[in-house]
Amino acid sequence: MNHFRQSKIYRHKFRTHLQTAHGIWSERESIVLRQEDEQGVVSFGELCPTPGFVSYHLDDLIPMVKDWEKGNSCINHNFLSSAVSCIGSEIWNSMRPQEDFKEVFTAELFLSNPSFKSKARVYKKKIGVQDIDLEIENVFELFDSISLKSKVRLDANESLTMEEVFRWNEAFRNESRLQFLEQPLPRNDLPRLFELDGRLDISLALDESLVWKNDLDFFTKSGWNGFYVIKPTLFSDWERTIKFIKDNSYRTIVSTVFESPFGFEAVCRCALFSNLTAGLDRNLFNLDELELSGHHSQPIEVGKISISLLDELWERL
Repeated sequence: MNHFRQSKIYRHKFRTHLQTAHGIWSERESIVLRQEDEQGVVSFGELCPTPGFVSYHLDDLIPMVKDWEKGNSCINHNFLSSAVSCIGSEIWNSMRPQEDFKEVFTAELFLSNPSFKSKARVYKKKIGVQDIDLEIENVFELFDSISLKSKVRLDANESLTMEEVFRWNEAFRNESRLQFLEQPLPRNDLPRLFELDGRLDISLALDESLVWKNDLDFFTKSGWNGFYVIKPTLFSDWERTIKFIKDNSYRTIVSTVFESPFGFEAVCRCALFSNLTAGLDRNLFNLDELELSGHHSQPIEVGKISISLLDELWERL
């Protein structure tokens, strides 16, 4: 079957810098892929270099993308395979009729000026970027600011020591609203991560370790008891990723790496397979000509944004 393949560079500045333990991030740069088959069926994929996870310069990816545009498979490159497998994923042909949207609630990223007017019931806060005493104090203040029905996710981005992990555990061991502490240790320190998983009072979640290993089944077979924060855009095979989410729907959080609206729509559709509040906050982007208003709702009405609407945006890039 012949396919018409295209790519475009996407660049969009954040409205405020995102400070993580991996550094300061201020702009999303990615390559969006579009494919149309002989029947006119259109689908999208995206290559999203992400600080702290997958580091590529766009100039290094463009030759492989151009090779894909010529009709080659490029399956030997994990990063490109992710975008290509997204294009072929069930998510693009499995949506319900537009009058039957499905809502996906998303955690709100806790920034310096959080919006508690939103309908979010889960808040995510980055830690490991300041003095630990100050951060613990700030998290106590956060809990004082939210309702008793809300949940908080703390994301350390690999930045803590074992001693610091136990300090966080001691501080919040009795706080039922703390859903989990995410990726406290380096991604490849799996023995100690599994050790912590069995020793702490608070729950843990893995993120960077999952992308680094690129084998989700390894963690279930090895007995991981915590949560999984899955960024589908960073895994090499969307079909396998979706199956894992379906099989572990009560322990899996589908999360964004701040993709373009094309990749973000794919991740939103993927989030339908999880039973937990997603990590899809879009507030780092202003609602402008590069954005779609449906992605800025709370909850997100998945299915409301059609392929034709994405194609209209594609023409404006």
